[in-house]
Amino acid sequence: MNFTEQVKSLVTRGEVQEASANILEDTINAILGDPISTGKIMLAIAKSPFFVREQLFWTKLEAFLNGVYLNSDDCGKLRAKLTECGKKGDNSYRLVECIDRVETQQKIDYLINATRCLLTDLIDLSTYFRICHAVTHTLEEDLCFLRNHIKESNLPYDQFIQGLLSAGLMYQSVIDGNGDQKYSFTPIAEIVDQYAVSYDDVERYPNPTIRASQGEVPQISIPSMEWQSM
Repeated sequence: MNFTEQVKSLVTRGEVQEASANILEDTINAILGDPISTGKIMLAIAKSPFFVREQLFWTKLEAFLNGVYLNSDDCGKLRAKLTECGKKGDNSYRLVECIDRVETQQKIDYLINATRCLLTDLIDLSTYFRICHAVTHTLEEDLCFLRNHIKESNLPYDQFIQGLLSAGLMYQSVIDGNGDQKYSFTPIAEIVDQYAVSYDDVERYPNPTIRASQGEVPQISIPSMEWQSM
């Protein structure tokens, strides 16, 4: 039984009877693994059938919760991560905003991948939110381009390059006086690919838990600014 199925069971048994009076507060608590708050949101959405935006958000939130909360331990782990340093509201709100901004199921899957990596200490909280920001501010088509070309460098300009430049996932690596500029991926792009976009690609990234067991958390470095010229 997944997380929202457990919540539906609570609603059916009458343990959750009132709809949410504060959607934002209950959404934050739902992110932190509170089934009662999640049930209140479910009832509120059910009583507002004409609010398409709210229903779309619930669809994304439900998918996220089911992908992240595979057991009761996961609730405690994510709550601990998001509330470290006393930032319960800030970090939870940031995650809610990321979920709300994504426009495809695939991008929800990327957020789930990154969250699972956070729970297993493959990445730290700062890196996690960098990944979430990159996913939510990049078109799905551009993320697919990243996945297919991440091992390449000095790529020619096109519409995908422009989108990734705007998201901070590529930089101009070759300056040519004749206008033939080239572009390469930034270090954060490699992290986005490894822990979100291509996380399920075991051939590209085999045995990811080995890094966690050895205490190796990836560090983000700034790409060299020593530009090449043609």
